[in-house]
Amino acid sequence: MKASGAEQGFEIPDTIIDGEVVEADPPRRLVLLWRMLMDPEAAAEGFTRLSYDITPAGGATRLTVVHELTGAPKLAAMVSGAGEDAGTGGGGGWSWILSDLKSLLETGKTLAQ
Repeated sequence: MKASGAEQGFEIPDTIIDGEVVEADPPRRLVLLWRMLMDPEAAAEGFTRLSYDITPAGGATRLTVVHELTGAPKLAAMVSGAGEDAGTGGGGGWSWILSDLKSLLETGKTLAQ
């Protein structure tokens, strides 16, 4: 059964993210080309480049995430969390994703658990 995107006016497909790894240098760097398929307008914007860089920072680890969104205004709004700020749903974008990742790494549980 497919999840419904009726509130947005479209059905959400079974596959919601499509892409490929274009660079991997574990555990220091990961670069992906990806596109979000769950929203037809975002899917039509095509692939964007997403880079993760991991570096030691004293007794901690620094994660730098760069999401190149040139030519992808719909996706840029989604990952910025603008939908959440406007009360239209769609989550909190990268802020939520990175906060959830931090919780998982520190506690072994996601925020939803």
